[in-house]
Amino acid sequence: MSAFLGPIHYWLYNKIQWHENLLDEIYGLMASNGEDVGLIKHYTEHQFGAPERSELSEVIDGSNIHGWLQTKIQSLEYRMAYVLTHIISKEAVSLESLKALYHENGKKAYERYQGSMKTPNEMFKAIYDYLLEGMPCDRVNHPISADEKGMVWVKKICIHTEYWNAVGGDIKNYDALRLEWLKGFVMGEFELVIEDGVQFILTRRAA
Repeated sequence: MSAFLGPIHYWLYNKIQWHENLLDEIYGLMASNGEDVGLIKHYTEHQFGAPERSELSEVIDGSNIHGWLQTKIQSLEYRMAYVLTHIISKEAVSLESLKALYHENGKKAYERYQGSMKTPNEMFKAIYDYLLEGMPCDRVNHPISADEKGMVWVKKICIHTEYWNAVGGDIKNYDALRLEWLKGFVMGEFELVIEDGVQFILTRRAA
């Protein structure tokens, strides 16, 4: 099977796994608040599909690699949107507690990143080596300009909105959590400003 798989497939699957782990952290936060995690996991996995945690080469459908990965992204997106919407609306976990969890997850990703983050373009790449923005062919993020001092890109579409709408959620909650993740991740030499929710401006911090 590995003969049919390329680096981009492992790259995407690793991003899926990072977010499955993030969902597990959310479940842990729920459990610490006395919530019945087993019940919501059973419902979401029955409704939207169970997570796949095995080695990619052992489980992927070699005759439909793109479609298989797409279904895993969709399953994760639906489960994440449902769980977050449910616990926020029921006040089972506060939005502020979730923001703190996302911030720490972003910080953890930054600390574990193995590649270089010395230039704006490298930092841009590092961000989306973690953040899940659909399939590569969706081309969600479009670079506008880049030099040694900074980089600007725009988010052409929000691929998460459809999942949040499907479960009766508010995409603004996702946006707030993603912002906290970015605050945790963009450290060191750089800072990130988001304008109108669609334009991202990455610059070097003042000396």
